Amino acid sequence: MKGYIVLLDCEGGVVITKGKKFNIEKGIYAYVGSCGVNCAKRISRHLSKNKEKRHWHIDFLSELCDPIGVIVLNEGEKVIAKKLAVFEYVKGFGNSDDKENASHLFKVDIISLFNLIKSNK
Repeated sequence: MKGYIVLLDCEGGVVITKGKKFNIEKGIYAYVGSCGVNCAKRISRHLSKNKEKRHWHIDFLSELCDPIGVIVLNEGEKVIAKKLAVFEYVKGFGNSDDKENASHLFKVDIISLFNLIKSNK
């Protein structure tokens, strides 16, 4: 299964998702997810601002954040999230099915992120 990173430019604020409250600071964030056969469909949903139904944690970020890019990798989301743990993260965001990692949403510096991805080929 492939993993992906959605890069988001967030203005900051509070997100309430599935009964949990998350404080999002202004900045660039990387959201980590996984996709199989329908990778393009899932990612295009994440890039859309208009969602009739909110399903994934990232759906709740649409009000505060604008997507700026996507990186698809040949690694699973847990592996990617573990590598991104060097960055500041929003504890408990997007990792409800991943008990190995504290989060799937990371506040990143884009240059450092690309260098990290490049060095882990």
